Parts: sequence; C-alpha cells; structure tokens
Amino acid sequence: MLDRLRRHVKGWLGIVILIMISIPFALFGLQNYSGGGLETPVAEVGDYKIYQTDVTRAYQQRVGQLKEQYADKYSDDMFSEKELRLESLNRLVQERLVLQTVNDDGYVASEKAIIDVISTIDVFQKDGRFDKETYMQILQARGMVTNDFVQQVKVGLERDQFVNSIVETTLVDGSEIEDFYRLNNQTRDIRYISLQVASIIDDMQVTEDEIKENFADNQHLYKTPEIASIEYVELNLESLMEDLSATESELLAFYESEKQVFTEAGHRRASHILFEAEDGTPEAEAEKKRAKAEEVLTKINNGGDFAQLAKEFSDDLGSATTGGDLGIITDGMMDSVFEETLASLENGGVSGVIQTSHGFHIIKLTNLEEDTVQPYDIVKNKVAELYKRNIAAEKFYQLSERFAELGFENPDSLDPIVDELGLLIKKQADISEKITEGIAASDKVRHAVFSEDVLAGNNSEVVEVGTEHLVILRVTGHKLEEVMLLDDVRDAVELSVKSNKAQSLLNDKIIAMLATVKSGESITTLAKSPDVTLTDIGSVKRNDRSVPEVLLRDAFSMTHPVDNKPSYKQSVLSNGDAVIIELSKITDGDKADITDASRESFKKFLTRLTGEVTLAASLANLSVEANVVLPKDMRN
Repeated sequence: MLDRLRRHVKGWLGIVILIMISIPFALFGLQNYSGGGLETPVAEVGDYKIYQTDVTRAYQQRVGQLKEQYADKYSDDMFSEKELRLESLNRLVQERLVLQTVNDDGYVASEKAIIDVISTIDVFQKDGRFDKETYMQILQARGMVTNDFVQQVKVGLERDQFVNSIVETTLVDGSEIEDFYRLNNQTRDIRYISLQVASIIDDMQVTEDEIKENFADNQHLYKTPEIASIEYVELNLESLMEDLSATESELLAFYESEKQVFTEAGHRRASHILFEAEDGTPEAEAEKKRAKAEEVLTKINNGGDFAQLAKEFSDDLGSATTGGDLGIITDGMMDSVFEETLASLENGGVSGVIQTSHGFHIIKLTNLEEDTVQPYDIVKNKVAELYKRNIAAEKFYQLSERFAELGFENPDSLDPIVDELGLLIKKQADISEKITEGIAASDKVRHAVFSEDVLAGNNSEVVEVGTEHLVILRVTGHKLEEVMLLDDVRDAVELSVKSNKAQSLLNDKIIAMLATVKSGESITTLAKSPDVTLTDIGSVKRNDRSVPEVLLRDAFSMTHPVDNKPSYKQSVLSNGDAVIIELSKITDGDKADITDASRESFKKFLTRLTGEVTLAASLANLSVEANVVLPKDMRN
C-alpha cells in the first residue's frame, strides 16, 4: 500500500505550495448537486464533470464556515468572492481526485465497518442504543433511502482509509523532535521604544477635501447593512410537546413499560492488581507478566490477603498503596474487558487473570449496591415529560417529511404548510448578517435568508435550527446595503483622516530614529525625549500572551544579533503606535529538558503535522496522473 501512496507525491515543491491548503474530508461522499443538462461544465476530472451550480453550493458553504469562524468580525469585504469561488472549485476537484484514487487503488470498506459507523451516529440513538425506527424516520425526513445513505457512508470510510494511510504512516525521528522543542521553547530578549499616535492625533489638521477623498476611497466602511424581513413556519418538538396531555393511567402504563429508564444503577467498588504489559510489549516479556499474575492469583486462592499482595506486586502505583482500591467503577470508566469481568463477579469475588490493553489484571469486587427502581411518585414529572417527548417525537418525524415536501412543492407560499399541518406563520423584521435575536439568532437561518434562491422569492430549503427543530422561511422584504451619507459619518471619517496623517508622521520619525540606532545610538538615549516611551519586556516565548501579538510576531521574525550587537526592526502596533524593537539575545530551548511524556506528545504532533503536509502534497499531485481540465484562471 505504501508504494502506491509514495508514487502520488511528486516532490517537495508540492508540499511547499500546498502547506496552507486545508482539504475537508466529511463523512459523506462527493456528489453533483446539478444534473448538468445543457449547462457547460467548469471543470472535468476524468469523465466526471463539475458544474457552476456545484461550485456555487460549495462557495456558499465556505462563506457560511467563514461567517461562523469570524462571527461579529466578519464582513463581506474580508475575502474576495473570486478567490473563494476558485478555492471552492479547487476543493471539489481535489475531492473528486481522492475518490478516483480510492477506486483505482482498491480501498474497500467492510460491511461491518459501515454498520459500526451508522449504529454509533448520535441522531440514530434511542436510550443509548441504535434504533432502526428512528434511523428510517430521519432518512425519510431528509428524502433519502437506505441504500443511498449506506453508499455515502461507504465512500466516506474508503476515503478516510486513503487519508489515514498517508497521515498515520509518517515517520518522525528524534532530531526533528529535538529541533521542534528547541525552536518552540526559544526565548528572545526584547525591548522597544514607541511613538504614541494618541498623543498627536488631536493636533492633526484636516481639510474638507481630505474628508471627502477618504470617504470616497473607503465607502465600503460606511454602509448600512443589508436587511430583510421574513415570514416562517417551524416544526419544533418542544412546541409539539406543549400541545400534549396525558392521563394518569397512560403515565402509569408508560412507567411500567420503561422502568429501566427510571432505574438508578447500582455501584460497584473494585480493587485490582496490575501486571503491566501495554499493547506492543514483546511476547516473551508479556508471558512473564502473565505467569507472575498466575502465581499471585494462586496465592490469593490459597487465602493470601488481596490488599497486601496488591501493595507488594501491583504495577499500578496509584492504587497499590491503598491495596489496589480503584473506588467506584462506572460504565465506560475502564476497558470493556475489565468492566465485563467485574460485572460477572459476586460481592467479594475475585476474577481470574484477564488481559486488557494495559496488561494483566486480577480484579476483586469489594462492594456491590444493587440497582434500585425509583418510585413512580418520585419521578412522576420525569415520566410525564418523557412520555410526551416520545409521543411528540413520533409525530415530529411523521410530519417532518411532509413539512419538507410542502415547502418544496409550493415554493412561492407557506400557506399550504399551514393549512395541512396546522402550523402558524411567524414573522421577523430587520434581519441582517449580524443579528442575534429571534429565529435569526441561528446562523443557518441568516445564511438561508440571504441566499440567492430565497432572495429571488422562493421558500428556503428546510433549515435545521437545532435538534428536532426545523424551519422553512421566505423573504417578505429586502433592502440592499447602501452607502451612508457623509454627514452621518463625518466624525468617523475625520478621525480616520487624522489617524492616517498621524501614523504617516510617526512613520517618518521612526524611520529616522531607526537609522540613528543602527548607526550606534542607544534606544535608551532616544527614550529621554518626552515623546518617546521605552518598554523593557525582557525574555519572552513565541506564545507569550502578555505581549502584543504584532510585537511578538515581528520579534520572532528578526535576524539574530551579531557580535553582541542587538538587531532592530520597525513595526506598528495594532493601536497605530510606531515602534522600534530591539532584540538583544536569543536562547534556544534545551533539549535536555524534554521529558519522556513531552517527547511522546511532540512526536504525535509532528507525525500528524508531517502527515497532513504529505497528504496535501499527494492531493496536489494527483492531477499529474489524472485527466483534469480546469478553467484558465486555475491553470499554472
């Protein structure tokens, strides 16, 4: 397998080019969103065609991710639409290349692996177990059939095999770990002088022409937001529950049928004696541990004191001092083999020698409290809530499919949904991309409101606002963003002009001061001037949060001092202050300080990082062997 993977990597140039590219690998398979028809494809990967509709959908998803990532800091002018669309197209091409490689290289997901994935997906669970009825209801609500869903999971698993076979087979040697530690723990001794913009900004003189020019050049900063008004219908499990009532007899019957839900699990307290042999221990060494465990078990069976033997022989130093006591063991706390063995013991019982990933154990159940069923009168309110939730959930999944169908079949109105399902039309006005109130508090809703299709007058697709909470909306009013009047933002524009002029003046001064210090003048001498501030930071690491981010970044990009002479760099802080940074000393981290735990942690991190870089290079170079046709602006 490795030979097949190696041939996809064409050189370090690909790694350098793609080191900043992030390729998302979702669980589900890549598919065209459009059928093509008479539309001309924008790219082709072998026989597979990618259409503009596919790119638009991927672009919208990417914009949604960026809005979520940057939250209130996001604005439409942060990213170029053209570049984002090209990035989205590139991702679609890369994903298709991966799937093509997966097929060519013979990756296969077993039926068991597919079942294991589906059975552990949270939304298909009921009472902690996979529920087939819930599974079918959810697929139907999303317009899917079982075979299609299984195929998507299969494709996702096979794609993961390809990814993991590269990422998880990368090797990192000791020198790389030491270099990483040396650089990551490097310290730099710095101080800086600054000219503060706040001290001169009020003295800057501004003309009307300068204000008008700044306003004309920066109109994107002075716009009212795009807003919309909507009407919507929502299908919500919580609302369905509010409309339900239950008789006492119904609640009692439900309580009797679901008693396991209202049962408090008993507690098991355990002790153990561990003979450590982690996974990967040589067989001969592991067998010695097993033999020693058998010897100790014989002593226990012959009347030996378990606690005393644990103190003497257990490799678990944490519990050995207390006679092997592990305290109360709850589900999921220990290895499954350990817990299954413990569950089979009677109170005071001792197990045989069992093996887990940690080695060989002898287990003793030191205390057992049986399960207790909570009386109906104590849990009556919980019974009522669970009963209503179950009834409402069944109704929700019955209605959800029709909810989606009616929204799609009647794209110009919500009335058919209201008439057939008995829901209410609700309204919200003045929604913008940054609103956080009402139904628009959901970024998914805001994304739908301003999508091209909805603004054109159509119903939105079903928006999953939360668990068992669906919304379909349409826009009833829309106002594009527009440039504000100069008189309304005059103070802000004037401040911007003054700030620019002040920073330009300080920049000229700091350039002259930098020439002075490079000629041999000390920044301590310059700091005697009343308008210059000296700040001695001292020794800092590259992740020191107490130092301004810009200052830290520039300090760690500076050249090393030579012949005991400091190096200098001009910079600008985020508040506009002009500074000169003095770097007097660089001290690398001492590899002798690396602990075994840290070394292992660094190894895992570097292995993953190197693997991801290799993966990016592999994806970049797959097109060398594939027949990929790209638009002109994506070609080298």
